[in-house]
Amino acid sequence: MPPLDLEQLNRLIVMVAEGNAAALDGIFALVGKRMFVLARGIVRREADAEDVLSESFLKIARFARSFRPGTNGYAWCMRIARNTALDFLRKRKIRAEEDLEAFFHLTDERYSPDRMVEAVALEAAMQHLDREEKRLIYFRYYLDLTVRDIAKELDVGKSTAARRLQAAEQKLLAHLAGKKED
Repeated sequence: MPPLDLEQLNRLIVMVAEGNAAALDGIFALVGKRMFVLARGIVRREADAEDVLSESFLKIARFARSFRPGTNGYAWCMRIARNTALDFLRKRKIRAEEDLEAFFHLTDERYSPDRMVEAVALEAAMQHLDREEKRLIYFRYYLDLTVRDIAKELDVGKSTAARRLQAAEQKLLAHLAGKKED
């Protein structure tokens, strides 16, 4: 996926809040694919993920006024998609379990050859992390949550979340550097 322009995303969310419904197209262009992958990893079925994505954009339009400019619009959109997917499962009384493997398929045909090599190396290194470590990396780097938000998700203290995240990052970096640290 191409790099994300966070400032542009934040501007688009503000535009939606101001009544510019066409700005939703811009939000979709920037983060729609990422939101779909997130929803697909939670609800499992493509058709259900499409429904979740549609509902997520309705919520973005409905709640754009609650977005605080200057905060992380990407995390805000991804949290809406994640919560919408979990609500979707709850309504169907299906136990939610995020498929973390789905989120770490990072290769994309649009990447340059150098970026493809990096993405493949990162995917391989991710395979050496346990489920909790992958979850921490997912929260921090895919959902772009703060350590405080991660602590809330895990129902632990902020320092505990920071320590666990740092350990997961170090293990990932060790595998990327070719060192084994299992």
